Amino acid sequence: MRNLLLALGILTSLSAFSQNIKTIYAKGGDGRNVNWPAIKIQEEKDKEGPGFFYNPCSQGIETKRASSTLAAQGSKSYSITNLGDYNPMTAWVEGKSDYGIGEYFEIKSLDITSIHNGYQSSPSNWRNNSRVKKFKIYKDNYPICYLVLTDEMGGQYFDLPINKDYDFDNPSTFRFEIVEVYPGDKWSDVAISEVDFSGCCFSTNTTIYSDNGQIGFDELGTHAQITTIDINTNETQEAEIVKLNSQIHTKLYQISTGTKSIDITVNHPIYVKNVGFVSIARLQTIFKTNNFADLINHVEVLTYNSETKATEYETLTGITEKEGRFETFTISEVSSVGAYIANGFITAIYK
Repeated sequence: MRNLLLALGILTSLSAFSQNIKTIYAKGGDGRNVNWPAIKIQEEKDKEGPGFFYNPCSQGIETKRASSTLAAQGSKSYSITNLGDYNPMTAWVEGKSDYGIGEYFEIKSLDITSIHNGYQSSPSNWRNNSRVKKFKIYKDNYPICYLVLTDEMGGQYFDLPINKDYDFDNPSTFRFEIVEVYPGDKWSDVAISEVDFSGCCFSTNTTIYSDNGQIGFDELGTHAQITTIDINTNETQEAEIVKLNSQIHTKLYQISTGTKSIDITVNHPIYVKNVGFVSIARLQTIFKTNNFADLINHVEVLTYNSETKATEYETLTGITEKEGRFETFTISEVSSVGAYIANGFITAIYK
């Protein structure tokens, strides 16, 4: 009896915890009539990428397993591997005869930041099949949040409530369990077309330094000339942007000193005295804190003085979290080795 009461107590505690976990809401979506074949053509024309959404900052995912999968129909497969194939016109479809409540898929990754909801092979297929309204998400079998999706085609973006100081050698397993759905016009089958993780970006209000002055996002692109700097010798040279991409994020952090500020993702590198290039997420681990306020006035970041043409350290005076739907960009390759200068901060290509 004692063991039974103990087990019931544990189940009650887990149930109460599950009811109290955070609910987050995805941002984005592009309506209900997305033409993916046309987007593929335009992406390849504009960016010389491999297809639908070329993103050199994508970290990729490893699909693990699903609780059920709809049987293939002719040449069309609905396997879980479709979630990570960078093709929104393929999809994982659960295999239960009803709306798939309680069904799930599992993927291995450092984090997850985007989902393409529903079967997006065409607007009619998207409408006819059911879509996910709410997921319950687990990280390594531990419930971390509910995720509410919009009923739209295109990508949706979110920020999971997890530690962002990633252990690149030990990615986590994330389980997405269906809790609620948007019913399809014809079929109860529930589909998800794509899942991904991307990081490492600036807000598009960031300017990049060059000998010709500050370059805004609208003027950047492949072949644009920017200044790179050797932080050991303080020598600068002009270099050409080889790869640049833009994407959506739902959370940025404004990093401030006495004279400068920049809006970046939590895992984009800045140069910190006695540490080197590091993200603010990693700084939390180094300082053994979960509070960004503990870093203020205790960290010196490397900046560039455009008047003296020299680097100098400035004390970090503020870290402000911003939530919304942000257009961001990152430089993923330049023609020479070295750091570059964004809003006066010394930064580097994310690796």
